[in-house]
Amino acid sequence: MAEYHPSYSIDDEENYLAAFKRDGFVVIENILSDEECALSCGEIWDYLERDGKVKRDNPLTWGNENWPREVCRNGGFVGRFPFWKRMKKLDQTSLNKQPQSWRNRENPLVYKAFSRILSEEKLWVSIDRYGVMRPARVAHKTNDEEPDERDDWKTKAEWLHWDLSPFHFGTSAAGFLPNENLSVDQVHKSYGSLRLQGLITLRDCPVESGGFHCVPGFTDERFFKWANEHRDTYGTLPEIASRNFIEVPHDDEMRKEIKQVPMKAGSLLIWNSQLPHGNFPNDGYDFRMVQYLKMIPVKDREFLPAMKLEKFDKSEWFPAEYSPSALGKMLFGMEDWPSSGQEENESKKQRES
Repeated sequence: MAEYHPSYSIDDEENYLAAFKRDGFVVIENILSDEECALSCGEIWDYLERDGKVKRDNPLTWGNENWPREVCRNGGFVGRFPFWKRMKKLDQTSLNKQPQSWRNRENPLVYKAFSRILSEEKLWVSIDRYGVMRPARVAHKTNDEEPDERDDWKTKAEWLHWDLSPFHFGTSAAGFLPNENLSVDQVHKSYGSLRLQGLITLRDCPVESGGFHCVPGFTDERFFKWANEHRDTYGTLPEIASRNFIEVPHDDEMRKEIKQVPMKAGSLLIWNSQLPHGNFPNDGYDFRMVQYLKMIPVKDREFLPAMKLEKFDKSEWFPAEYSPSALGKMLFGMEDWPSSGQEENESKKQRES
């Protein structure tokens, strides 16, 4: 029987906040229903099958000769890197064909978890990607022999990185728009707010199916100490100094502390961007499928919502069968969050009704 990382109910706020503070990450269970997970997985398969080469029920079609090139080999990310400023057409992303992905982004339980960890009510959500990893062992044979193991299907091994530079504190703009009014120096000087990343598991993700790994507890004091010790050496390398995406050196001692985090379907993983993390390969028999997303406080002006991008009409983002909820409109930046005065008036109306 598969073993999974300890997880918490969304209502067990005291314990999941304590776990996040201790480890730098936390798993919250039962965020999506079985139906929501199935619909999400269906959208991933629809993307993979869009050119007619891959067939979800035929492992013989899952080879590299058919597999979409837009699925990142490092971590299994589905589709183009979501740096929206450079995107020419939204059709390339299939966002307008994925209604469930939008419902997951505006899911009230997802919002509640991010809101509690950030201690902020007014948030924006990223427009990010699905992720998929093929099973390295696939049953190509009809007899009882051990299935073939496909090493060429595996994602990058021992992948450990930050999406937040320990040296200048710039954060990856994936899923958001960069605020071009802020310079790198201004970001460095204003750093201090908590940056979060997250993913939702859409299938059971036991260890053999690959998944998320990290160095638990490597945040705050340990993060800043490491940065100070490497600022004048590793931090000065040209490929490191100006980037927000930073690979952990291959010989770093922290790699001995890497912990794998298997999770049940429908779980939400949230981690501190200071946490060294990555994906480990799928060595199993089943697909790993997830959805990535982040939320940031509205008052943190390093980024803006992707839908603030004026070159795309708002209707281009959404599938015809989907309309954002009231919460979604605020999370996507389509409507402003109520001011404090408005919130107080709404609360008063509710008390009087």
